[in-house]
Amino acid sequence: MKVKSINVLEHQREKVWAAVRDKLPEIVPLIDDIESVRIQSRQQRPGGVVYLVNVWKARPPKLPTVAAKYLKADMLAWTDRAEYRLRSYECFWCIEPHFLADRIKCSGVTRYEQAMGGRGTRVTFEGTLELSLHNLPGVPSMMESALASGIEAFVSTLVPKNFRKLTDAIGQFLESAAVSANRVALKARRPS
Repeated sequence: MKVKSINVLEHQREKVWAAVRDKLPEIVPLIDDIESVRIQSRQQRPGGVVYLVNVWKARPPKLPTVAAKYLKADMLAWTDRAEYRLRSYECFWCIEPHFLADRIKCSGVTRYEQAMGGRGTRVTFEGTLELSLHNLPGVPSMMESALASGIEAFVSTLVPKNFRKLTDAIGQFLESAAVSANRVALKARRPS
C-alpha cells in the first residue's frame, strides 16, 4: 500500500532540513506518542550526503482490540535508516520494525521543497508499506484475517498521522528557536 502526506511549514527549507536531520532527539519531546529517538550512527559522506541510523521508541497507543491481544507496548520500536541528500533536499529512508520485522517492509522518500515564495517549506512524505500477516505464530487461522485488517488499518493511518505530528513538532521547535534568538538579540542591543 502507498502512504503519502504533504505538510507545509512557515520556515525556510534549510532550517527545516537541518532540524529534521540534526535535532530529532530535541524535537521528540514535542511529539506525544514518541517516547524517544536515539542516534545509533551518523556518517558524513561525499557530496553533502549524511547517512543516519536512528532507533525510535513509541509510547503505547490505543490499539485496535483484536491487535492489542497480540501486540505489546515494548514491540513498538523501529530502526530508521535514512540518507539525506543535500543537493536535492531529499531523504531516502527505510523503516525496520522491531516486531514482525520479516513481515513489514516500509521505505520511501521525503522531499523538502521551497514554498510560499521561499519563506516556507513543503514537506512531502511518500512511501510504500508492505504487510505480510498470514500464518502468524500463536494466531488462530480464523482470527488471521481480522488481525491483518486491524493492523493494516492501524498502520496505514498511523504512519501519515505520525509524520504530520513530526512536522508540527519541527514547526514548534523552529518557532521556539526563533523566539529564543530574538530575545538574545534584544538583550544584546540594550545599553548596559
